Amino acid sequence: MRENDKVKFGLHTKSSPKAAKASACGKAIIVGEHSVVYGSHAVAMPLKQMRMDLELIPHGSSLESPEYHLKLGGKDVSERVSGVIPDALDLLNQRRSSLTIKGHSSLPIGAGLGSSATLCIATLRSICNSMDLNLNRDEIANLGNELEARFHGKPSGLDTAVVAYEQSVYFSKGTPIQSINCEGAAPWHFALIDSKVRASTLAMIRLAEPYFRAPDGDLKIERFDIAAKLVRDSLPEGNYGAVAEAMSECASLLKEAKVVPDSIQSILDACLESGVMAAKTTGAGGGGTVLCLLSPENWKQELSSLQSNFKDNPVFHVTI
Repeated sequence: MRENDKVKFGLHTKSSPKAAKASACGKAIIVGEHSVVYGSHAVAMPLKQMRMDLELIPHGSSLESPEYHLKLGGKDVSERVSGVIPDALDLLNQRRSSLTIKGHSSLPIGAGLGSSATLCIATLRSICNSMDLNLNRDEIANLGNELEARFHGKPSGLDTAVVAYEQSVYFSKGTPIQSINCEGAAPWHFALIDSKVRASTLAMIRLAEPYFRAPDGDLKIERFDIAAKLVRDSLPEGNYGAVAEAMSECASLLKEAKVVPDSIQSILDACLESGVMAAKTTGAGGGGTVLCLLSPENWKQELSSLQSNFKDNPVFHVTI
């Protein structure tokens, strides 16, 4: 972030930290993962029922060699992860001082549900609350995306956008974040099934790159973009059929991009056999989580069927 940006954001005043708390939700991409890296739009929804809650504890005045401790679920995390604290202080142009952040999360880690974006946004919020910094959602989202680069190289900004907004968003790199207002529609019911298989986001992006860089890559990106627009328009209208169509289209495209291994495809097939309206991977792929669209009339039965069929896998019910 440039110095004039810091002044614009009102971050040039350094304050002494005080104890503070903050929270951030997870996210699930409905359509557009991978393609969003290449300029397509994507639609993602917040997982308000699945959160990370943090408590920041300062340790006195600034030190020559400040120490940072991050504990999640009572366990110390690696230095790679705890490094999010000094990086966040730098982005906010705040004096480095020793801090401990303790927290717990109901989000599966590395499952494509935005755990790193959630950590970045919650950390920024905790420091802002501690130092009386007032940032709007766009500023938090943009700074969060810079912070998430320590985990995912050059993230698109989608994850931190939906986590910062805590609303469904229609997103494309380099354009203003557009929230999707679903308040007038009946509740949307989804199921998330954790495959318990984990894969590197960066590795999956590299695996999919030839698919999008191929001579017909622009046509593939356009198909993702059309699906994202369909979902954007259909969520507020409560058009389940259109969203199911878009999700199924993206499921097919992601399989073509080779980020859906056979083990995950078998889960997708079993979900469809259970009667859900659509099923696809969400996130980078290779493992992670399967997102199912449940029908408005029979969502309870469909959810129960999924829970019976996947007794060894965590199954979450989420709504927007």
